[in-house]
Amino acid sequence: MKNKLLLFFFCVLILHVTSKAQQLKVNYVNAFQNINHPEVAYWFFASNMLPKAAYRGKIDSFARYSKYTLIFLTERDGCNFYDFKTMHPVFKDLVAYAHKKGLKIGLQIWKREFGTRIENTDRLMQEGEVVLDENGHANYSVMAKGARNMSELLTSDLFKIYAFKKTGDGFYDPATFKDITKYAKADTSRTQVKVSISAGKKLEGYTAYILTQHYYNYASNFSEQAKSVLLHAFKAYADIPFDGIGLDEYKNLLIARQPVLKKTNDTFRERLYSIAMAKRMKAFTGMDLSRVLFDMRYAPEGKPAIRIKAINEYMSLLRTATLDIEKSMYDLGKKMYGPKTFIGLHDTFHNNLDEDEVWQTGVSWWNIKRDYGHTDEETSTPVQIGIGMSNKENAMYNMYYNKSLERIWTKALYDLRYGVRTHHHAANDVQGWGVSIDKPAALEKINKVENCARLLNRFNPPFPAIKLLVVYGMEAMYNWYPNKEDRGLYDINDKLGMEEKSIQLWQNGYLNAAVPTDEIEDGRLKLNADGKPVLNGYTFDAVIFLDPQYSKESTIKFFQQYVNRGGQLLIEGNATNGYYGNDITNPWANIESKAVATSFSLENVEKLGVPRNDLVNGVPNGDGAYTFTSIESLQKDSAVNFSFAYNGYTFSGNYKGLAAIKVDNKGNLQKLAATCFLSLKRNGVQIMHLSKPADIFISLENNKIDATIADSTKTIQLFRDE
Repeated sequence: MKNKLLLFFFCVLILHVTSKAQQLKVNYVNAFQNINHPEVAYWFFASNMLPKAAYRGKIDSFARYSKYTLIFLTERDGCNFYDFKTMHPVFKDLVAYAHKKGLKIGLQIWKREFGTRIENTDRLMQEGEVVLDENGHANYSVMAKGARNMSELLTSDLFKIYAFKKTGDGFYDPATFKDITKYAKADTSRTQVKVSISAGKKLEGYTAYILTQHYYNYASNFSEQAKSVLLHAFKAYADIPFDGIGLDEYKNLLIARQPVLKKTNDTFRERLYSIAMAKRMKAFTGMDLSRVLFDMRYAPEGKPAIRIKAINEYMSLLRTATLDIEKSMYDLGKKMYGPKTFIGLHDTFHNNLDEDEVWQTGVSWWNIKRDYGHTDEETSTPVQIGIGMSNKENAMYNMYYNKSLERIWTKALYDLRYGVRTHHHAANDVQGWGVSIDKPAALEKINKVENCARLLNRFNPPFPAIKLLVVYGMEAMYNWYPNKEDRGLYDINDKLGMEEKSIQLWQNGYLNAAVPTDEIEDGRLKLNADGKPVLNGYTFDAVIFLDPQYSKESTIKFFQQYVNRGGQLLIEGNATNGYYGNDITNPWANIESKAVATSFSLENVEKLGVPRNDLVNGVPNGDGAYTFTSIESLQKDSAVNFSFAYNGYTFSGNYKGLAAIKVDNKGNLQKLAATCFLSLKRNGVQIMHLSKPADIFISLENNKIDATIADSTKTIQLFRDE
């Protein structure tokens, strides 16, 4: 009997061991290939790349030495991508050769001016005032200013003259308002407008408000010409199977730079105008843009709402200037090359909310049509996260260059933790923007980070499980009126510090995603059945609304519904008027009465109940998933530990570079991706280890563990210790 029992237990043991062996499948690769999201680089295609041997040699180098999988061509010194006769055969051979080498190629094209018709130009409107004498006469003269490149100035002319009697600062008697343009004679040159007004004695003492228009060789982005020229260039290469197309920093007419204005103690008070913009204003609002320009400066006595509305409508329209062209480029790319075509790139320019950016790109970073969110340079992480979450894909790209190689790779690894991949700028950096990212010394560092990106791409987590949403009141930022002290260098309210508050939160452990009120208006940000804000599938537990002044009706209703359903809201800033200048004191007071706090401070943020992120070098991705990156581990070439607690279980392990892990509610491993991984512990007990450190990817499907180890010798073993 005793022998039979021993035999029985021996058989059970054999079955158990066999069962465990069947559950674990180990595969070996020399190195992990990339999947799910491309590894992107910029290639400065200058004249030195035109010879076939040069560009093929560069492709050979990319394929052999780098981990880049999608390389965007961008025109540089000595090349002209609008020279289709020259570039088409080059691109045709280049793309075919790259595909043979396993590389994908994207095409970026800059905006260029070709025979821009005067009626399609961007104009800068300049303003001035004179008081008419006893004969209704006055002279006025102005020189063109306000553009970054004054060499693009084509001509100057008189636009409008309005006369009225002032009743106070910024107010006038509407009964006295007149258009007196016909009573003026203008002597114009390319750079100057001289005006002589003879309006008659009845207008003695009237103020004449003078608008002059200054035309620049730059097609307005509201015009069809701007769109057609750009799309024609992409279409010229439609027969070449590019893997992506893109626009880089697509913007309006360049305006005066901040350092120049500060050096000359000047301010930007000019405003963009074009015939197509005026037509768009009329179609969208029923308002005449010529009158809007005046109403932005003066209101009838006792009716400040007129001025509030005019500023809001103008700035709202301005912010859409590039969107139609961005959308058309996206749609064309998908039509020419298929639904999987990569559409880029970023429209961030100077990466500021409250300086010149609104005049250049409309700060439409969240709104341009893309699959992946895109930013560049030092865009803050909260803004990046907000942009990323606003798009379809669960990853985003930040184009980056720097003179410091250390800064390049350390920022790339840091960003990776939060779902941000780096678009490396640039190979063949003939202009010296930063480190040339195809140099051996650069690749030695960058490849280590991109190897981490490959493991993360394979793991493919969502963006971090951030539970604090920061909403920027864009209307408040782009309308300083009536507080003159808030009127900034670029004619907007630059005193609010919205992004700075997002950064302060981040630095104090309150991870947050920052989005504009635009996303309430267009319906992307909505409330779910539980009354919580949801953006593209990402759910938030609390909201900070920065500066609600001049909110649109949709924004007011959103926050009314949110607090009425128990939403955790912190408000910073007052709200007395709505978008159209209407009184919103009562509805906003009701919202404030149900808010957790009505001023921004870290103490008040704590009242929202959103915990700080206390993970060391890590972030939760939700549902038991976590991502960790360690700069120090690569700097010192030494493994570090990760650790987290989930549903009563504590997990820890070691890695060098990156580790991403997902466990279920019962403490079972579901997925693991790590570079230089060695072991994993649960509640202090080792449950898995390798015989020596290696890159590894593990997934559990149908109760079977599938492990892939990067080991060309196929000798590193994976042991399950539980």
